[in-house]
Amino acid sequence: MEIIPVLDVMGGLAVHGKSGKREDYKPLKSVLCNSSNPIEIAEKYKENGAKTVYIADLDAIMGKGDNFEIIKKIDMNKIVDAGIKDKNDLQNVLKICDKVIIGTETLEDLNLLKENDIILSLDFKDGKLMNYDLDEILSYVNEKTPLIILDISSVGTQRGINVELIKNIINKVDNPIYIGGGIKNEDDIRVAYDLGVDGILIATAIHKGILNLRELIEKY
Repeated sequence: MEIIPVLDVMGGLAVHGKSGKREDYKPLKSVLCNSSNPIEIAEKYKENGAKTVYIADLDAIMGKGDNFEIIKKIDMNKIVDAGIKDKNDLQNVLKICDKVIIGTETLEDLNLLKENDIILSLDFKDGKLMNYDLDEILSYVNEKTPLIILDISSVGTQRGINVELIKNIINKVDNPIYIGGGIKNEDDIRVAYDLGVDGILIATAIHKGILNLRELIEKY
């Protein structure tokens, strides 16, 4: 199982927030790095054994500019959510990363789900998939396309993973499955591992020092 650290970038800084309330996000404070510079934090992720970083460009997602010049300079395998709506967005973001995340929060053109080099993020808020019917959107997706089950309401809260939601989707598809939002402690990671999840997106618990990134990567 892959452990993928997360980098939320807004206004040129790495930020930390809760539950998708982006107007309240603050510059990141982390035990890994005494800086909110996204490039320096990504370097620390790499030093601790991470192969891939998940980057959310919150400005792009909110339609308030972007942080592409910073993201370009991050030197590791990058999967990026930049609020993709259409094919033009997709082609622009592919220039700065390895795979583009297409989230149901912003997706408008379902034909994008047939493209290569994408990951579909199933964005849940308060237990509901944002903007789409789950079975409908899954019917559009190639079974090789990885899926992220992202519980936006739980981001930054450490309230634990939604096991029933994860099980429900695993039972519907054969796609690679990644999960994110609300990782509380190593028990959550063990449960995800036992469920057969392919990867976990994690930020708050490693920045607070509750979980050790290097140890997790070596163990799982």
